[in-house]
Amino acid sequence: MICREREHSFIMIRQHDHARLSGEFSRHMDSGPTRETTRWDEVILGCEQHDRGWIPLDQIPVWNDAEQKPYTFMNFPEPAKLVFYRYGISQLEEMSAYGAMLASMHYTALVSHYGEEDPFCQAFLQEEKERQDRIREQLSPAEDELAYHRSVLELCDDLSLYACLNEPGVNKSEEQDWWKDGFAVGKKLDVTGHQTIMPQWQEPGIITLSPFPLRESVDVQLIYREVSKEDIRKSGLAEAYEAAAEQQLKITFQPAKDS
Repeated sequence: MICREREHSFIMIRQHDHARLSGEFSRHMDSGPTRETTRWDEVILGCEQHDRGWIPLDQIPVWNDAEQKPYTFMNFPEPAKLVFYRYGISQLEEMSAYGAMLASMHYTALVSHYGEEDPFCQAFLQEEKERQDRIREQLSPAEDELAYHRSVLELCDDLSLYACLNEPGVNKSEEQDWWKDGFAVGKKLDVTGHQTIMPQWQEPGIITLSPFPLRESVDVQLIYREVSKEDIRKSGLAEAYEAAAEQQLKITFQPAKDS
C-alpha cells in the first residue's frame, strides 16, 4: 500500500493501481529511433504488472501500532514482503518471461540497496539471480536492450510514485525527498539526452517534466481512497478502508516550458 498522511485522513493507493499507471507511461514512452521494439509489448506488461505481488497484501490493509498509521510498501515487515515479491514475479513469469526478468531485476536492485546483510534478503537475491540466469538461458536477450528496458521500468515506476507519494500541487521544497533533485534514471535514456529528468507539480492536476521522455502529453487517472482517521479509530483500519469510496484524480504529465 502507498499512503500519504493528512491532518484528518490517510490517502491510500493500492500498489497494483500504481503499477497500472507505470504501464500507461510505458505505452507513451519515446523509445528513440535506434531502439529494438520487438519485445515492447512485454516491456509494457512488465511495467504494469511489476507490483502484482501486492494484490493480496492490499486487499486488507494492516495497521502499524508502533507508528499509529497503516503499514506501507516502505515499512511492511520484510520477510512477508519478500514472499509476495517472489509470488508476484512468478505470476508475471507465467504471462511473460521477459516481463518477469525486468521485474526481477527491478526488485533485486531495490533489495540490494537496503538489505544485503539480512538473511531473508540474501535468500531472495539468490533465488532471483537463479531466475534471471534461467530466463537469460531461455531467451538470450541482448544485454544492452535489457538494460534499457530495465531503465524504462524504473522511470515509469518513478513517474507513478511521484504522483502517488506527493500531495497534488506540492511546492518543490516540500516534495518527497527522493526526487527533489530529479529522476537520475534519465541519465540512462537516449530520449532525454542522458540528462536527469526534473519533475514538478504546476497545479493539482498538472505535472511537468524536463526533459520530456514521452511522445506526447499523457493524462492518467490516479485511483485512491481517503480514509478518515476518526473512522479508523471507531471501526479499525480494515473496515474503514473498505467503507471509503474509491476516487480518481486526473493528472496530466506534460513538457515543461523549457523542454
